[in-house]
Amino acid sequence: MVTKHDKRDRAALLRDRLAKAMTLAETNQSALARNAGVDRSTISQLLASGGVRLPNAQVIAECARALGVSTDWLLGLSERPEMAADLLAASL
Repeated sequence: MVTKHDKRDRAALLRDRLAKAMTLAETNQSALARNAGVDRSTISQLLASGGVRLPNAQVIAECARALGVSTDWLLGLSERPEMAADLLAASL
């Protein structure tokens, strides 16, 4: 059975994981926005505490690519931050 998560909880998890990935990648909001091809205000809104904004799939994918993590991890669908291709390569 699939557990449905509240949008506020999903947004908080995304915010926490995005901030963590930015710290690990040693990047800031401006650099992430530039590398993801989005406006800096978009990143700022995603990181704003108390916000419930969830971005579209394109923004998630570009942020994940720029940070070197999986979209599933950013969204809380996986506990592993590695991208699927990296997991597959490591298992071979």
